[in-house]
Amino acid sequence: MYEKYYGFNNKPFEITPDPRFFYLSENHKEALAHLRYAIREGKGFSVVTGEVGTGKTTLVHMILSTLDENVRIANIFNPLMEPDDFLDYVCVDLGIREEGGGTRGQNITLLYHFLLECFERKDKVFLIIDEAQNLDKKLLEEVRLLTNLETSRNKLLHVILLGQPELNKTLADEKFRALKQRITTRYNLNALNFAETQEYILFRLKKAGARNLTLFDNGAVKAIYKYSKGIPRLINIVCDNALITAFSRDLSRIRKPVILETIRDLEGLQKVKKSGFWPALFIIFIVLVCAILIAYGLFPDYFMGWIQKLGFRG
Repeated sequence: MYEKYYGFNNKPFEITPDPRFFYLSENHKEALAHLRYAIREGKGFSVVTGEVGTGKTTLVHMILSTLDENVRIANIFNPLMEPDDFLDYVCVDLGIREEGGGTRGQNITLLYHFLLECFERKDKVFLIIDEAQNLDKKLLEEVRLLTNLETSRNKLLHVILLGQPELNKTLADEKFRALKQRITTRYNLNALNFAETQEYILFRLKKAGARNLTLFDNGAVKAIYKYSKGIPRLINIVCDNALITAFSRDLSRIRKPVILETIRDLEGLQKVKKSGFWPALFIIFIVLVCAILIAYGLFPDYFMGWIQKLGFRG
């Protein structure tokens, strides 16, 4: 829509987890190093937490896309399921079976033999569970049991839990101590600070091939940071909608007023036009006064009687 107008090769602020547009803050670099170590050393269990939109899913997909070895992945996007359904889904997603319906024992046996075959071929197998803060006790225990699938020296399955900070509270519960002891890598992703937010916007514009890298002026960036609090997903949403608005008005640069208007639209708030409020109120007042004078001139007796009923006596 606005790509050609601003000289973009791609939309710079899509919210899909595209590794090409992944900005590495210092915090993200540390998380990346921790996960790479866990994968390289064959550690069995990793946990990445962070607020919604901080880039947890994109971070993991970026790592997996850079692995030299063959990689097999089972992605659980919605962990609200029963343990038997969970095992069945994992087997289907890994291509072990075409359709669900196997028993728990059958699925575990199939999964174990599959993992052994992958190990012999030096393939890596990952189970990635997003929104892991929603895992209930039974399913968390099932995940822990899957990490028992191993040889005498190596873990056969690498589990990565991605969740909001509430996941840390869940794992701190005494009843999950057996699971917590198996976690070898753990990292929390923080939001971007203001300087990183500036760099993030500039980085995405460069990746998209923008002709004008100062498309968002400093006031606009400050407004974006104040609203998004440094959450990359919110930054993307505001910037993308601001670009649409600016394009519709043939604006070559985006300033603070456009960002504020975009935020109001996103929040469902309506702007009250101050310039039109007081003149309208004055006109209403004049109309009422005129109506009262006309009524008094046409029907003086009736009007005075009405006034007396209201308690206004001369």
